[in-house]
Amino acid sequence: MKLFSPVAAMTAAILSGDIAAFNDQSVFYPAFDGNVKVPNGSIFAANDANFDAEFLSQPLNDFIVGAPEEEGLLELLESIAPSVPVGRSFTYRQHDTKEQFQSDDADDGDIREIGGDFATIRRTGTQSDGRTDNKGLVMILDNDQGGEETAVQQRAVVNLRNRLLRSEIKRTITLLDTLDTNNNTNWGPSATGPDPDVDILTDIDAGGDARGVDSNIVLLGGGARIKRIKCLRTKTEPDTVGASLTNAQLADFLGADSVVTMRNRYQSSATAKSKILGDTVYSYYVRKGAMPDDASNIKRFVSMTPSGMLRVYVMQKLKRTIVAVEHYSRLIATSNLGVYKRTVTYT
Repeated sequence: MKLFSPVAAMTAAILSGDIAAFNDQSVFYPAFDGNVKVPNGSIFAANDANFDAEFLSQPLNDFIVGAPEEEGLLELLESIAPSVPVGRSFTYRQHDTKEQFQSDDADDGDIREIGGDFATIRRTGTQSDGRTDNKGLVMILDNDQGGEETAVQQRAVVNLRNRLLRSEIKRTITLLDTLDTNNNTNWGPSATGPDPDVDILTDIDAGGDARGVDSNIVLLGGGARIKRIKCLRTKTEPDTVGASLTNAQLADFLGADSVVTMRNRYQSSATAKSKILGDTVYSYYVRKGAMPDDASNIKRFVSMTPSGMLRVYVMQKLKRTIVAVEHYSRLIATSNLGVYKRTVTYT
């Protein structure tokens, strides 16, 4: 094999007076040929634009935008952790309620004396820098099993998208668990006069006292939803009307913007599936179209690509088709105030 010599190439450029060739740094980083074995530690220049042009699949990118979503994972994720569009690097502020909810009536600090100045207020929330993470998954399809067929690639794209979204949902739950105040509650017949909706109302109000704004979302696990209905229907005087409320009606009753029921499952072992959220109820505060300084407990910062939130690549190899789906996001707890959790039993 003929070896490539960058020194020889630069020398030739100098002797010929070719200034453009002399300034071309790519001679030090030749194009990578995937079929040539190279020693560990070799450096190759990466050109993102060229990679996109060669491997970005526009048909699959168009497909993923409107691809069927039986589990409703994207809608669920947007409900419990609304996206905040940002660049790859961004700045955000930790919520500080001391400043936002102060009043000055006690000492008339907002009244200006003649010839004097208004009182000066300083912003106190901690400002931090962040960066979205590049997340993605790859699936290798054998061409003898239809890897080159559009329908097979589409199924792979849906599978990868759902796995990525499911991981984001589970990260949201993990993040909430680092912030919450937990209360263990029995909604079963052995308890004295249990009332699930009053318990949730209590948490919403306590969240408002801590944060300054009432919790506006209630996240109801699949198991907690069933226990709530059983509790209301098996009372001495059954509340069948309350048990049959839709999520929208329950949110109206609770004074929340939304009640979200999470019935989705994940593969928890080789032979079993489990609810992503089971016998648990969360109440917290998030906003769609969030601003850097609002009281949201969590924010999901997202960097959009020219192809949208998700981007799909297809690479052809010998007897194999490689499909990849990627996105950019970062979940951050911007306030640890007022997140409440009910861990529910039924005995």
